[in-house]
Amino acid sequence: MPPVSLKFLGTGGGRFTTIYQARSTGGCLLDAGVRIHIDPGPGALLRSRQEGEDPTSTRAVFVTHAHPDHYTDAEVAVEAMTKGGTVKRGIVAGSVSAIEGSGTHDAVFSRYHKDRPEEMFAVRPGLNFKVGPVSVRATPSKHSDDTTVGFRFVTESGIIGYLADTALTDEVVAAHRGSRLLVLPATRPRRSRIDWHLCAEDIVTLLKLVRPEVALLNHLGLKMIRAGPEREAQWIEEQSGVRTVAAFDGMRVAVGDTIESARPPAGTDTADVKDVGDFPE
Repeated sequence: MPPVSLKFLGTGGGRFTTIYQARSTGGCLLDAGVRIHIDPGPGALLRSRQEGEDPTSTRAVFVTHAHPDHYTDAEVAVEAMTKGGTVKRGIVAGSVSAIEGSGTHDAVFSRYHKDRPEEMFAVRPGLNFKVGPVSVRATPSKHSDDTTVGFRFVTESGIIGYLADTALTDEVVAAHRGSRLLVLPATRPRRSRIDWHLCAEDIVTLLKLVRPEVALLNHLGLKMIRAGPEREAQWIEEQSGVRTVAAFDGMRVAVGDTIESARPPAGTDTADVKDVGDFPE
């Protein structure tokens, strides 16, 4: 059986990275005997095309919360999964805000799109379910959308933890212990903490407690991009003792006996975002 793999259609996150597409915001594809598209944000379908991926091969769409950088292409991803709505198939799982709406957020799927998949359901932290051979648990987050969830995937190659936007809490740490690979939203670099998100210092603390084999930095905010994600990853690795890799757009990670990822193309790690103003993210 081929190794489990992750493909990053985008590694950007936060308002201004998204607005200026300083990094793409297409989300992540998990292939583990079934293909799951996690957080298909702005540009997800375009990035699928550019990366030679077939969006009709998706069998599940996951949305961690109802912020635009995580969901704006989700309805089109559902149309792809259901072959334009002609085949009733696949699973959609997401936060309460994304599926049902909440006091602060409208649901992100229309009534039409809710009827296209075989199943669509809201998940709360602690809920267990299966997608093909993959066992999934929704994990807690502490975010401004208070229904935000992360995911813990139990695969044949071990446990993969996928954190959504969150502050650092004991509950988040406990939910992801045992992860072999941990995908982290690295919104802010050192000395730049912000509410509801992780900065580099928070990630060091989290990694010392969770101790995954490899950590992948994702959801890079504008300040993180300017600081240089590879430099921040190197500092996090030195401080935590956990191998830390800054993900880049188009990166594929193979999770087999070892966890292998390509090096980023030249020029990926740059603090020079020429056409973007001095915005807070």
